[in-house]
Amino acid sequence: MATPRIQSVDRAFSLLSHLARSGGCQSLPSMAAECGLTIATAHRLLATLETLGAVIHTRPGEYRIGLELVELAGHATRDTLLVAAAEPVMRAITRGLGHTAHIGVLDEECMVSYIAKAGRAHEDVPTRIGSQLEAYCSGLGKVLLAAMPQQVQDNYIADGPFVALTRNTITQPEALQQELELVARQGYAVDDGEIFDHLRCIAVPIHGRHGQIIAAISTSGHASKLKRSDVPEVARQLQGYAAQISTKLYPLAPLPRARQH
Repeated sequence: MATPRIQSVDRAFSLLSHLARSGGCQSLPSMAAECGLTIATAHRLLATLETLGAVIHTRPGEYRIGLELVELAGHATRDTLLVAAAEPVMRAITRGLGHTAHIGVLDEECMVSYIAKAGRAHEDVPTRIGSQLEAYCSGLGKVLLAAMPQQVQDNYIADGPFVALTRNTITQPEALQQELELVARQGYAVDDGEIFDHLRCIAVPIHGRHGQIIAAISTSGHASKLKRSDVPEVARQLQGYAAQISTKLYPLAPLPRARQH
């Protein structure tokens, strides 16, 4: 049986969420109306939150997010929360798919930074948390590049041709552009021996609250075990795992529907 929800906590959180989204002072009547509360109930909750430093009563009937809440939030970054939410899912990927799992984000130089990894000790996947790779030749990177604003993506591609790491690496700008368009359409990317000859990687996006892509998650394995014919089904399963992470991070947000392959 599901754990019962505590109504007062739900109501207090809805007030905090409304204040945070509004970006400024909000009046008591408008907050109560937006959150579906009576003014009396909203006032009681806000008075309690004020004693905790979570909100500030700026003038009669108006409130802002409090410094205590800001400082609490400042102790966590999106990447650390993402890794924490993803840990059990990544273990499930390793058990269910039998391959190494990674999560990556793009840095300011459009390099893929590995922020999480889960796998089996005997697997020959030469990556480590904190390492960086070029985006154009990795599954994670292709997912993240495909999600860039078009002008930013065009500027990145214009820096080509790119260095070939293997005979399979996509090096020509036109070919990379076509690859990223394919990734955007199908909802997943493949590194088919483009960094290491023997390694195949499948990656899908992790979505944020508003459907934006905040990171990518992948599974990587020896090409003899992770076959080309397996790619669509593995991608579909990986999208399900990615949705679990998004739901853990943003439980109130509607998630994009996974593409059908």
